[in-house]
Amino acid sequence: VAHELNTPIGNSLLMASTLQERTSDIAARFDSASLRRSDLADYMSASREASSLIMRSLHNAAELVNSFRQVSVDQASAQRRRFDLARACQEIAATLMNTVRLGRHRLELAVAPGIVMDSFPGPLGQVVINFVNNALLHAFEGPGGSMVLEAALRDGSVRMVFRDDGRGIPQEHQSRIFDPFFTTRMGQGGSGLGLNITWNIVTTLLGGTVRVESSPGQGTAFIVELPLRAPDPQAQGEVPAPAPFVAADGR
Repeated sequence: VAHELNTPIGNSLLMASTLQERTSDIAARFDSASLRRSDLADYMSASREASSLIMRSLHNAAELVNSFRQVSVDQASAQRRRFDLARACQEIAATLMNTVRLGRHRLELAVAPGIVMDSFPGPLGQVVINFVNNALLHAFEGPGGSMVLEAALRDGSVRMVFRDDGRGIPQEHQSRIFDPFFTTRMGQGGSGLGLNITWNIVTTLLGGTVRVESSPGQGTAFIVELPLRAPDPQAQGEVPAPAPFVAADGR
């Protein structure tokens, strides 16, 4: 959160400091009767530009805070509610962008507008987080990796596809990546639980399916099919627990 907010707040502080200095200078010239018309015109122009930049930066900071707040509530409570899928994905992506940028990678969203789900946005967000973290840990051999999250309605259900253009998954590993404790990076940040948690969230709480398509050197795609309305956990004799916020590491 601190890293994400640092840029807009830092920009605001810089512009505010510059504006303060210009204001002090123009006030001193006014007091000494040396203020020229051109000085005032320059000051007004600079003030308008600085004010605009400050407002834009603070608006961005406010949007980030709102995103973090909603994601935090959803992750902590596993609350069921109606939500706009595109908005939920944007909020989740906002919490991940600093990590993605640190690795000099890209994360793009291609989520169709107007998809309203009656489900669990917190656990669904955890699924997206796990896919992204899994790709960051396993997919890319260097900077410049690309990830895309797509979502659209298909035959009355939601089809989400998370793609990366990384190294791909060997065929012999693909049948095991959703198994608990399966990882090719044990001791290197991988515990083998991330994709197993993802599978459990999707197939139980969210009432959907998840599968993988990958070829070595051709990237990886995780395909998730979800109902617009999640099943009732209590009707199934289950009470949803909050999804743990963990890094994914299933390969």
